[in-house]
Amino acid sequence: MRAVYAHADQSWTREGLGKLRYDGSNDGLRLGQAMLRGQAELADTVSATLVLSAEDDRNGIVDVTEAWLRWSPLPSGPWKTSVRAGAFFSPMSLENNGIGWTPTRTISTSAINSWIGEELRTRGLEVSTVRRGRMLGQPHDVGFSASVFDGNDAAGSLLAWRGWSISDRITGLSEPLLMADLPVYRPDGRLKKQWRSIRVFKEIDDRIGFQLGAQYGYGGWLELAATKYDNRANPTIIKEGQYSWRVRFEHVSARVRAKGWEVLFQAMDGQTWMGAPGAGVDFRAWFLLASHPVGAGKVSLRYDRFKLREDDVVPEDPNGEHGGAVALAYARPLTPKLTLVAEALAVDSTRPARALLGDAPHQRESSVTTSLRWRF
Repeated sequence: MRAVYAHADQSWTREGLGKLRYDGSNDGLRLGQAMLRGQAELADTVSATLVLSAEDDRNGIVDVTEAWLRWSPLPSGPWKTSVRAGAFFSPMSLENNGIGWTPTRTISTSAINSWIGEELRTRGLEVSTVRRGRMLGQPHDVGFSASVFDGNDAAGSLLAWRGWSISDRITGLSEPLLMADLPVYRPDGRLKKQWRSIRVFKEIDDRIGFQLGAQYGYGGWLELAATKYDNRANPTIIKEGQYSWRVRFEHVSARVRAKGWEVLFQAMDGQTWMGAPGAGVDFRAWFLLASHPVGAGKVSLRYDRFKLREDDVVPEDPNGEHGGAVALAYARPLTPKLTLVAEALAVDSTRPARALLGDAPHQRESSVTTSLRWRF
């Protein structure tokens, strides 16, 4: 549960182009998230996981966010291998380490991880293997992963037509997302074939995408990772009101722990387009987060930068934007099951498409949120 005060443009969750999850018309006392995770051991080396989530700004309230089977055979040496099959999040995020892929240091997440929660999900097969250095008396850990998936063909729609957000909202696997009521999507608009309701996990072109990753760790205090993602969607197909978007990007991350400090860094650079080659946007974002214990809790400060560079043949559909955000949060356990988190968030962004809704292209948005998290 959370208490929210927001000074913000109309939120994207309410058909606007605001960057925050809540604005002045839907702040107050809210059910931010409720997660129920069930796990079952089906055999000595096989387990099943199901994650249900509830949010009060979702039609239907409850949805499935993840569901997978894992095979994790006992290692005979320093290499540990596991296989997952189903629908699950990529292990890219350094922020979302709580139950149901929720953040624990802050209330909101960075632009990168907000977008991952909104539009990306691996629905397929993932193989990962890690060489544990301690098994060899070494400080070096090395890992590799590869996955193939379908059903992420409409991903990129929200990023291009709404832009980045700073939020913690996680899209359910069957949940539609509603775009802003821009003229270009209306019956007489240039993109009238696209429904305003986006089905981000829909399979449109029957092509398989892939993701490759590599990780390196040293001595428990340094972790580095790199990821290559390509959904291989055919951008010339539209099916049942949904355009197929080709999405590909590179992602890198780093985590450093030293003297009580924890520093996280993630950066993403890529392209998404539909229709003719180049009819889309180039996207880029990065953030730096630092955390340190203070009293019985932990203070975290995050700085974000994000940008979309338009490469579009539809002048009445401006998709470029740039901006940044700062979040300051304090998380303090009250009991072993109850945690209090407070966060101040400020976002400064410019998106020309806001003028089509009668709003100023440049907006400064802010919120102050207090969250009470109960874990059982």
